[in-house]
Amino acid sequence: LDLAEVFRNERLGAERVTFADSDKFETLRKLPFFGNFTDAELWEVARISHWRAAAIGEVLMKEGEPGSFFCILAEGEVRVSRKGKTLTHLQTGECFGEMAYLAKDEQLRGADVTVTKESRIISVPMQKLAQASDACRSKFDRAFLEILVERLTLANARLSGV
Repeated sequence: LDLAEVFRNERLGAERVTFADSDKFETLRKLPFFGNFTDAELWEVARISHWRAAAIGEVLMKEGEPGSFFCILAEGEVRVSRKGKTLTHLQTGECFGEMAYLAKDEQLRGADVTVTKESRIISVPMQKLAQASDACRSKFDRAFLEILVERLTLANARLSGV
């Protein structure tokens, strides 16, 4: 057994952390992103999403790569950067990668997303969301619209120097 294999096995073990459905539901219920979701819709999100732990320094999304999922930070912090320049830091409850979902055609990632504090990541594959109920998809759409309006307002304020 060489050192590389030990590290690889240790890393695989760390990625196999499982989250009970009841823990997923309770976490979703506490996140503002899911504030308008019904209990039934939260259970649906728990069912279609993938949950995992992410270590400091891990790159979750890479600029220029195709996007087939978006994420919500269940816990932790990530840095969003483009061409090495930090654009923002996102905290628990915030989403990233949503442009790939909202774009009409396959969207390439517009930035790198790197873990800066130990995190729990909720990822939602677009293919699974497409199979979710109309009500659940509608709630995601509404939540993303609210976030995009907030981000656009902030960007406009920065551009105007206000």
